[in-house]
Order: sequence, then structure tokens, then C-alpha cells
Amino acid sequence: MKLTELKLDMMPSGDRKLILENFVLLDDNLDSTEDLELDGLVPVQPYPIKLTFPLILICNQGEMALRINLEEVNVQSNEIFMMVPGTIGEHISMSKDCRVAIMAIPEDAFPLLMKMENSLKFREHMNRSLKFHFSDTEMAHIIMLYRLMRSTIRLQLPYTKEILMNYMEAISYFCITKFETIAKEEEVKMSRGEMLFHQFMDEVRRNYTQERQLGFYADKLCITSKYLSRIVKQYSNRQPAEWIRDYVVLESKALLRQNDLTVQQVSDQLNFPNASFFGKYFKAVVGCSPGQYQLQKNEATQNK
Repeated sequence: MKLTELKLDMMPSGDRKLILENFVLLDDNLDSTEDLELDGLVPVQPYPIKLTFPLILICNQGEMALRINLEEVNVQSNEIFMMVPGTIGEHISMSKDCRVAIMAIPEDAFPLLMKMENSLKFREHMNRSLKFHFSDTEMAHIIMLYRLMRSTIRLQLPYTKEILMNYMEAISYFCITKFETIAKEEEVKMSRGEMLFHQFMDEVRRNYTQERQLGFYADKLCITSKYLSRIVKQYSNRQPAEWIRDYVVLESKALLRQNDLTVQQVSDQLNFPNASFFGKYFKAVVGCSPGQYQLQKNEATQNK
């Protein structure tokens, strides 16, 4: 997916979108002087969207609620939420005073940033979505860097990409510092069972489109299926199969919302033996067939 095809219904925006040659997309409502609504939270249609490139959400004020890979995430003032490719997100709501900025980088441009030697350290940590909280002073610096990126794109200098990569790298180091602190705390606090549960969830996120058998994940973790079931139940109060199923269904919904994919194509992408088997699997969880779900979402989109 190209940046120009990204539908930014995760946040309110007017004419602030900036795109540099499909290398980076910037969008925000930081300078908006009006409340999003007179009172309460602004509801947003919760359609799942699958990211094919990294997306960085910078919340400067207010708060917004998201559902990311089946887990609810609340992003508040002075926080950055970084989403990796493959993330499936749904926008739930945002406060009337929410002021956010986003940075999106397509997969084919992302390696250009990662060629920078110091950015390799950042790449090591970008294997899952992460949220970081900053002080007022730290966030002021981050917003300043973001605004410099916007002004750099407008200047259209000969080395615009190189300048932007340095600003991106600077923002990444603010996050690396926070991540390393969090990682050390998690390492100290986590028990062996909790670590296994998180490793299981990481494996599911990497493999659910191809593998739905419990034995596969137990083998990856070098433990028995029975022990894996006990650990997952203990730390999530759910069975492993439920987690796998929910990821598959969430992915199905995201793919079915893409108008250019048929039910057969979605079935193939998720490694089902045939469309009929996929249809029964989907209906047992969602309550309607994939085709009916696709039709409902398309009608809802046209009526918005």
C-alpha cells in the first residue's frame, strides 16, 4: 500500500497532510483551535485496519482509545504509540481536545532509514507495538522535531530525505531511552511462566495467518501442548486456541474490508483449505458469513 492510499480516519485532520515521494507521510491537528465536538468523546466507526508500514502516533494533548491486536490501548497526552507493520488497529474514540500527529513510513522506504548505523539499535526494538510516556519538556522537543520535518518537506531542499532521516533518528532515540528502562523492569518482574505467555503471544502474532495448531506453538517454545495451555490459561484466563482464533478473525475482518479482495482470496491468504471451510470458521465466531460481513461494511462506508 502506498502512503497516498492510507485512509487517516484514525484522527481528525484538515489539509495538514504532507507526503514526500512515498517516503514519509505527516499529518496532524496540533494547531486546531476548535474542540472536536461540543462535549464528550468523539466516536469513530471501529473498522479494523491492518498496517503494512510503521506508524508513529504522537499525542500532544487529550487522549484517544484504540483497540490494537485485540487489546485496548489508551494513548494520552505526552505519549508516543509506535505501531509496527502487521498491526491491526481499530479507533474507538478520542477526547474533544485531542491533538495528535502521525508519521507513516512505507515498508519499501523504511530500510533507507535503517541503513543509518545508529538506527540499527532502534530496529532491534521495533518488533512489537510500544507506548512511551514523556515529560512536558521531552514532548516539547519531539513536537519541535516533528514541526522541523514538516518545514523541511515544504522547503524542498536537495537533501530533504537525508535531513528527514536525521530528525526521525532523533525522535527514535527519545523512544529507545524509554524502551530500555521498560525492558529492564520487565525482565526483573517477569516470572518464567509470564515470559512464556508473552513469547507465545509473539509467536501467534508472527504465525497466525499460517498456523492454527497448538502443537506448532508448543514446539516453537520447546514445551508440551498441555503445559502451554496451562500457562496461557493462568496468565490470560483464556485458552491458546481462543487467542489464535481471535487473531485470525480480526485479520479476516481487515482483509474483507478491502474492496479489491474476494472471500476466496481472503481464504487463501489465511491458509484455509477452501472458502467454504473459511466461511464456516468465520460465521461461527462473527455470526454472519464473510460475504455478508463484507457487504455490511461496504454499505456502512457508503452511508458515512
